[in-house]
Amino acid sequence: MTTTNLPDPSHDPDWESPAAVTLGKKVIETDPARGYIRASFFAGDNFVNRGGRIYGGFLSAMLDGLCGHAVRLTHDAPGTPQVTLELKTSFVGRADKGTLIGEGFVRHRGRSIAFAEAELRNEQGDLVARGSATFKIGK
Repeated sequence: MTTTNLPDPSHDPDWESPAAVTLGKKVIETDPARGYIRASFFAGDNFVNRGGRIYGGFLSAMLDGLCGHAVRLTHDAPGTPQVTLELKTSFVGRADKGTLIGEGFVRHRGRSIAFAEAELRNEQGDLVARGSATFKIGK
């Protein structure tokens, strides 16, 4: 086994996971004091289901990423571990290929548990999906 002394990229506040990169995530705005993020995602041809709409699993992943990023913004120490314990997704509108704009908010934050919510809208501002998540913070 080879080890290196390279820094862990997750300690960089601007670092995005490979999953977020795959989803085409681009951060637009953050407010750590509020636990808030606004970001865009790009859903191309490889994101659609048989009906030609964005596959729900991709929308859920985007919502999970927004909720998780919002929680990550509230950590005192960069690189604090967190994991999603529960994710609920409600599909409320038509999700076509293209750019989606999402917002994530921390609704409550304790020492070891956080609750967050997120929404995704199409470029016209129509609500496409809404999610809520519970996170375990720390080891």
